[in-house]
Amino acid sequence: MGPAITANILVFFLLYFFTNVAGLPAGLAGSILAIGKIGDAINDPIAGILSDRTRTRWGRRIPWMLFGAIPFGIFFFLQWIVPHFSDDPGTNNWYLFAYYVVIAILFNLAYTAVNLPYTALTPELTQDYNERTTLNSFRFAFSIGGSILSLILATVIFAAYPDNPKQQYLVLGGVSTLLSIIAILWCTFRIQERGASPLLSQQGKKIFGFILAAVGALGLVYGVSQILSALENEQASVLGLVTILLGLQCIGFGLTLILAKTESHLSSHEAIAARNNANSIPSIPLKEQLKIAFANKAFLYVIGIYLCSWLGVQLTASILIYYVVSWMGMEEAAFPTVAIAVQGTALIMLFFWKFVSEKVGKKIVYYLGMFVWIIAQAALFLIQPGQISLLYTGAIMAGFGVSVAYLIPWSMIPDVIELDELNTGQRREGVFYSFMVLLQKLGLALALFLVGQALEWSGFIERLPGEPIPVQPESALMAIRIAIAPLPTVFLIIGLILTYYYPITKEVHANIRWQLQERKNKQVS
Repeated sequence: MGPAITANILVFFLLYFFTNVAGLPAGLAGSILAIGKIGDAINDPIAGILSDRTRTRWGRRIPWMLFGAIPFGIFFFLQWIVPHFSDDPGTNNWYLFAYYVVIAILFNLAYTAVNLPYTALTPELTQDYNERTTLNSFRFAFSIGGSILSLILATVIFAAYPDNPKQQYLVLGGVSTLLSIIAILWCTFRIQERGASPLLSQQGKKIFGFILAAVGALGLVYGVSQILSALENEQASVLGLVTILLGLQCIGFGLTLILAKTESHLSSHEAIAARNNANSIPSIPLKEQLKIAFANKAFLYVIGIYLCSWLGVQLTASILIYYVVSWMGMEEAAFPTVAIAVQGTALIMLFFWKFVSEKVGKKIVYYLGMFVWIIAQAALFLIQPGQISLLYTGAIMAGFGVSVAYLIPWSMIPDVIELDELNTGQRREGVFYSFMVLLQKLGLALALFLVGQALEWSGFIERLPGEPIPVQPESALMAIRIAIAPLPTVFLIIGLILTYYYPITKEVHANIRWQLQERKNKQVS
């Protein structure tokens, strides 16, 4: 939930914030996003290899999440400040460009330090083919839930500060920072890696849990009192709502620590022995790891499927607010409801697709979701200003496919890791997850850069601070429509083709698991 809140706000609002609040030209704004993504892509394999090689009593992943949480929040917040460097607009723009590039690089470094080790935990928690899909369903339910929460917060905060865009995004950034940090620490203190020690003992969890629950209860009472005593004061209502959310989060955090029990499959002699054995295996040099990873045919297909799916998601998300405001002629405050229609449908469909996946397999589910999504995506090009009901219908249909883009590629990658373990005798979750995300981010960086440049080449007019939203020329409107419909549709179709050739079916995975178990049995005997 923590990274999802921040990532969702960034992908939906950051490009728009740069052009329509900070007043940067679209080309510079797109370049900031591209540079940040390239830096992020470079970080991923380094962090993946380092986390694979990390040896602590708490495991390989948890320490990264623990120490990365606070920097993650700080650098996220700093992205929503608009500093003033010079009275000359041109000079000020270049200083702003440098500021946002530095902050983007630092934030993406912190994001990688938190999120990459977290995603690499998945195959360590369960080895069952269907249970991994179930696990990812719950994981992405909170991910999409966090995304929806961020959009609801944006709606409330934007309404509370209707004539002050800088204040809108500053408050949204601050609130999201607090919610994200607490969510990351909640996961970090509650999760235990297989065969490793938890961060807190059972007694420590209970003490810390009671403290958190008490703080949360106080926050809840304060928030309710704020709302009841100042129903007419929108700013006070925002403060009350935020305090209630933080209070509920702390209460939930505290209760899960108080009620925590030792999970035998994570602390058994077998789990400890497996961890010690994994730690004793010497690390393979980076060049050799690259060779092995990219020699894995199934891995290459998953990379392609993931890249195409997320290019469809994030290209649409980045340009959607421009489409809603400039093409459809809707108010800025109406945009979050359109995004909620997509994310809300995705959340509902996530568990439906999980159920269907257990019956027919991951590939069929991907086909079904993508087919509905492609129809919705292509229709966006044909929808005309004023056809609001059609826009919401398309948004709901797109949610069918977005949920599949969340669920299926991430439930495929643990199967690929086990195929690699069968071939090499080592588990290198960090390497596979990091290189999967690296190529996705490089592709996304190029796409965001091209979108920014295309907007500028098409004559897009950025909004100057304090000015109303400008009317865009026909060339800019056409660029927006192409970026939101035909371009993502092409990537989704390529993803379908790659899925057809993906080699690990349910039966193939069962055979991989059987061979791995036979090997372990021989080692024990």
